[in-house]
Amino acid sequence: MDIKQYITSGILELYVLGRLTPEETREVEANAADYPEIRDEIEQIELALEDLAMTMAPEVPPEVLDRLLDGLPAASSTGQAAPAPSGSATGTSSGGGLSGILPWLLALAGLLGVLYFYFSHSTVTAEKEKLEEQIQILERECEETENVLLASEQRLRDLTNPATQNIILAGTENHPDNGAIVFYNMATNKALFSPSNLPPPPAGKQYQLWAIDADGPKSLGVLALDMSAEDIIEVDFLPGVAAFAITLEDEGGKPAPDLTQLRVIGNVG
Repeated sequence: MDIKQYITSGILELYVLGRLTPEETREVEANAADYPEIRDEIEQIELALEDLAMTMAPEVPPEVLDRLLDGLPAASSTGQAAPAPSGSATGTSSGGGLSGILPWLLALAGLLGVLYFYFSHSTVTAEKEKLEEQIQILERECEETENVLLASEQRLRDLTNPATQNIILAGTENHPDNGAIVFYNMATNKALFSPSNLPPPPAGKQYQLWAIDADGPKSLGVLALDMSAEDIIEVDFLPGVAAFAITLEDEGGKPAPDLTQLRVIGNVG
């Protein structure tokens, strides 16, 4: 018998509330006799139900209590109960006494039991939804990590491909310390770029990469402002490129390069 599953099934709450069939009740009592864990859980449910009832029970106004006490049979000096008031049956009253409020007390106990079961179930449901949300977050993170690893593996294959040319873009006379690399593969039609040594651009400026062929320079796009020397990005591939170059342009780039702002250039061998 899976005691943990039996305890969390909800049958013990129904037992405490008296909502089971006689056969189911006998089964629960037999299991409680055999398993201390079940017996302890029943006691905990009963205590929790009592606490909930005490917490939610409204304060009885004194005048209501007085009316209830007035409805009880008064004891005579001989210890005998006084006769019932005329117009009422023995042991009952037309508008007061414990027998009049007993059904309401029983109904309240049943309602409190239902509320207890509901809020317990709501707590479990909320915890389950929270765990499911955390699992979904972990699954997304795993998927993102897997995609990064796959992209890194593909990037490594591209860089180590024997057909890939490593084109060094050396700094110009005015900027001899600048440098960059283009990885150019005409067999796979791929071009990768790494800014191996480009200082951060001034405010309002942005580096722009160019591919130079027989028709002149063509823009391959501007470089991200936060690009670092370790970054390697894939850029548009153009066949028949004779050289690659980088200029410093106004932020956003230009349709044609400002050759006075040429920073690095390298020929395709």
